Amino acid sequence: MNKNKFILQQQFTDINNIHWYAVYTRCHHERATNKILTDLGITTFLPEILVSSKRRDRKILIKRPLFPNYLFVQLDRTKENWLKVYRTYGVVRICGNGRPTPIPDEDINSIRIFVESDRNIYPLPFLVVGSKVRVVSGPLAGAIGILTKEDHKKRKLVVSIELMGQSVAVTLADDDLRPY
Repeated sequence: MNKNKFILQQQFTDINNIHWYAVYTRCHHERATNKILTDLGITTFLPEILVSSKRRDRKILIKRPLFPNYLFVQLDRTKENWLKVYRTYGVVRICGNGRPTPIPDEDINSIRIFVESDRNIYPLPFLVVGSKVRVVSGPLAGAIGILTKEDHKKRKLVVSIELMGQSVAVTLADDDLRPY
């Protein structure tokens, strides 16, 4: 898809009050739920990426959801469409704070652009400066600290690890950390 089509789609959705929503699905039911919703006439988007999978004698590339247990649906205010989604096998809930919250079209379009590009993309946990994190790989695996700084240019994160009442700063790659 090209960018002009994204812009036209965004203008169309704004006029008709149609929005994207994130649907949380049962574990490993993203594809089945996506197919059922599509068959019911609901517009869906299941972003997938290629990942290598190790077999006994070889490595193969397989498609996996970019966001495990999630897919996106486009809904208007029609009650029947909402009921179709809620009653679909595999749907646990529509995400939001107490009520379904729409996802901006720009976010969905950005995800589409990333997925359709020839770049190697992979999901990372959402990390916030000041939050507790756990180191999951490398020589410091298992250490718990506080994310103190992000350096987007070098793709590095600084984690402060408390040690005997002292604080030690360690610079780590962003894929070495997970929320605690």
